[in-house]
Amino acid sequence: MTRRLTSLFVFCLLLAACGGGGGSSDPSSPIATPAPEEPATGLWIASTNGDGLTAYKEKMTTLVNAERAVAVADSTPAQEGTQSGYSTTYTLEPTTDEYDIVKYDGSTLVIAPSRGGCCFILEDTPLPAEGDAIAPEEPPANAEIRLFQTDPGSGDSTFLTRIALEDGYRAEGMYLADSTLQVLLSTAWWGAFGPRHVEPGYWEANEVRLETYDLNDPARPELRNQWFVEGVLVSSRRRGDHIYLVTRHAPIIEGLVSYPSTEEEIANNETILSEVTEQDILPAIRRNNEAIHPLTLDECYRQDPEHPLAGERPADPIITTILTLSASSGDVIQSACAMESADGVYIGDTFIALSFVEWHQDSNQTLIHLLDRDELTYLGSESVDGALYSGGNADFRISEFEGALRLVTTRWTGDPDDQFRHVLYTLEPDTTAPELSLLASLGDREETRLGKVNEDLYGVRFMGPRAYLVTFERIDPLYIIDLADPAAPKILGELEVPGFSDLLHEVSDELLLGLGSSETRLPKLELFDISDTAAPVSRSLIEIGAGYEWAYSPAQYNRYAFTYIAGEESDRLTVPYSAAGSKADRYEQVDRIALFEIRDKENAQRASIAPVGEVTLKPGSVSDDTRVIIDTDALYVVARSELMSGFWSNPEALQRRAAE
Repeated sequence: MTRRLTSLFVFCLLLAACGGGGGSSDPSSPIATPAPEEPATGLWIASTNGDGLTAYKEKMTTLVNAERAVAVADSTPAQEGTQSGYSTTYTLEPTTDEYDIVKYDGSTLVIAPSRGGCCFILEDTPLPAEGDAIAPEEPPANAEIRLFQTDPGSGDSTFLTRIALEDGYRAEGMYLADSTLQVLLSTAWWGAFGPRHVEPGYWEANEVRLETYDLNDPARPELRNQWFVEGVLVSSRRRGDHIYLVTRHAPIIEGLVSYPSTEEEIANNETILSEVTEQDILPAIRRNNEAIHPLTLDECYRQDPEHPLAGERPADPIITTILTLSASSGDVIQSACAMESADGVYIGDTFIALSFVEWHQDSNQTLIHLLDRDELTYLGSESVDGALYSGGNADFRISEFEGALRLVTTRWTGDPDDQFRHVLYTLEPDTTAPELSLLASLGDREETRLGKVNEDLYGVRFMGPRAYLVTFERIDPLYIIDLADPAAPKILGELEVPGFSDLLHEVSDELLLGLGSSETRLPKLELFDISDTAAPVSRSLIEIGAGYEWAYSPAQYNRYAFTYIAGEESDRLTVPYSAAGSKADRYEQVDRIALFEIRDKENAQRASIAPVGEVTLKPGSVSDDTRVIIDTDALYVVARSELMSGFWSNPEALQRRAAE
């Protein structure tokens, strides 16, 4: 905007110089012609003639008086089932697949090793004497991916084969479609939380690998392609034939100070970088062990220091890379990189949004960078107040719809009597320049406040032209927000109920399902009638783990542990949970899969949640890696990498299926 106003001012001066007033003029006087205006640029720009290498060196030799930013890893993945007959990974967007450790295509079930190491298991035994320790269970040692053939008619499954993982690699997750299996491997996996992103020393000497297997004969997987990218995985998604791979890299340059903070460290970096080449900085990329070079530093986006959003940021060595790969051919479709970090990734119908929370600011803000999903061309950036969280169910805080990006941030006020401000923003790309325009905000004024005093933000869900938000301190206000006009969002209605919802699922235009915690802090399912958006009503409530002192469900925080499949007359869903409490002189822990149906869903006033039964697992089995698949009446449960199968109608009789 500043550049356009400047150009207009210069043009007006030129007009004045030409004698814009009345009166005659000398016909022989030259006519001043304004110089052509340079193409408008946004916060991110590309380079030419080797300027990219120069820009990277300048970034690593600039002293900024600011605290270093902390980045948090984007955890991944998920998709809600449809009426395809079987459930699939529960995802943020229905047309964008997400990698997960369990995948199913209706006949082949693929299970990667559990990513979460087991801490300990509490059996149903007498309470230990004071000072006695409970021996930890050994972590799983089988570093292999197992394939099973399912038979939904009999509720059975047959072990087919295994794919051994190379030492030092962990399976981050997989994609399975069109008789093809993609396996995402990493040498630097650290779980759902990413504090190790803070220091490059934890992850700079690592590698991400994407392997593609032909499963036309699932008993004999055939390795077709391997991709190797230096760095660590930030996130990945798949849409159709395109797999999007977002990685983070810091070059290994001996003696280079990753975060220079003194004049001596700056001088040190200047000396070391004087001999560095482009290939020393960019991540090494190989296909089937043959080096390829889809990126150059000149093409790598960097900040325009004159842009209003640029500001001063601490130096860091990070390069974020985006590769679009063909799942069928293995070719590189598009590639892009940026000389800065991203801690959140959203991939929608037309956009890729990269986000970074600037914790080094006195008042934390979030930078949003928007790219075209197909071409990876830069569309613009914007900075909004507050933190846009990512990872687990917090991924639901951002979405796109009909050309508008919608997101919700949380800002700490520093006031212990009124700690939070939750604000919903709508943005869209400018049509005349690579800039993001802020269309509107909701919640930043007292009259449109989202949440009462000291209420934190829990469940968020964008569905089409609506948003649903849940805040909580002592009660659960559910907000319904109209986003049909992204330039004028408005609160349609709200409902206060005890407890809160972490995960929100739109059953229909008139029904909303919430999974969260009750006022007694047990997991709960609650069905809301939203047919009258101005006056939503709770129609059905079930506490999970009733009768125990405490209980939790990993699905409250990790959508992949939640299974939902829509049917014509009723919908089915499963919720894994763990509960425990003292029973006489015994401490009892139970781990189960609770089965439910949404009945009478065509009539919002009569709709209800109906318990169907439970699958009982060994105590300590439920974790973030627990998965359930529903295929017609067949039921498949994966817990601690073990497979059980049977029927929805008889969940107590599920049998363990050996991988032999």
